[in-house]
Amino acid sequence: MNKIIYTFFAVCLLSTSCDDGDLHPEETGGTEGLKVTMEVSFSGLEAWPSAYQIVLAAYGNDSGNPLMSKQIPAPKSEDETVSLDLNGLHEDAKTIGISILTKGRKLIYNFYTYDISNGTDDVTLPVSKIDIASYDRIQHQVFDNYCAACHGAGDKAAAGLYLTEGKSFTNLVNEKSTLSTSKKRVEPGMPSYSFLIDILTGDIVNYNHTDVLPQDELVTLIKTWIRDGAKEK
Repeated sequence: MNKIIYTFFAVCLLSTSCDDGDLHPEETGGTEGLKVTMEVSFSGLEAWPSAYQIVLAAYGNDSGNPLMSKQIPAPKSEDETVSLDLNGLHEDAKTIGISILTKGRKLIYNFYTYDISNGTDDVTLPVSKIDIASYDRIQHQVFDNYCAACHGAGDKAAAGLYLTEGKSFTNLVNEKSTLSTSKKRVEPGMPSYSFLIDILTGDIVNYNHTDVLPQDELVTLIKTWIRDGAKEK
C-alpha cells in the first residue's frame, strides 16, 4: 500500500500539473511599466565609494528607500559612458535617482533626481555627466553628518570654522587656517598644502580628528575634490 501511495505522489510531482493546480504556471509575457535609461559618464573616479553602492534607483513616497534599484558599475575611465536601464517601473514610482545607498539600501546621497510622477512614456535621463567628488556630496555626506555639530550647528564654531551648509565653502577655500602658520584650510588643486587634509589624517593641535570620519574613502573624497580644483559647483 505504501509503495502505491509513493508512486502516485512521484508521478504527480513529475507531471506539469496535479489536482491542486499547476506547479509551473505559464509566464505572463512582456514587462509592464515604464523604462528609464541613463547614459552617463563620471568624473572624480578616485572618490567612487567601496563601502557603499552607486545605483540607478526608483523612489516612491518614501524618498529614503528605493522601490527598486540597479547598481552602476564603476567605469574604467572618465571617457567611458555607462548605459543602464530600469525596466518595469511600478506606478508608485515618483522619481528616479542616481544615488549612493548603503548595503542595506538606505539612501545616503542623490547626485541627480528626475521627476517621473506624471510620465507615461519611456525616458532617457537628460543628464550626461556626474561628478563623483562634488562639493555638494561632501557637504551632505561628510560635513552635515560628521563635522557640523562642532563647526557651526550650535552657538559656536570650533576654531572659527563653519562647516554648515551655506557657510562651509567660503570658510574653507583659500582661507588662512587659524591653526597653521603657513597653510590655507583648502588650497585648490593641492591636497598636500591644505590644512583640512592635515587635520583629518594626523594627530595635531592636541585634538585627534583622524577618527572623525568612519571610512578612509571619505578623506579620499575630499582629496579628490581639492585636487580637481575645489569648486563649489
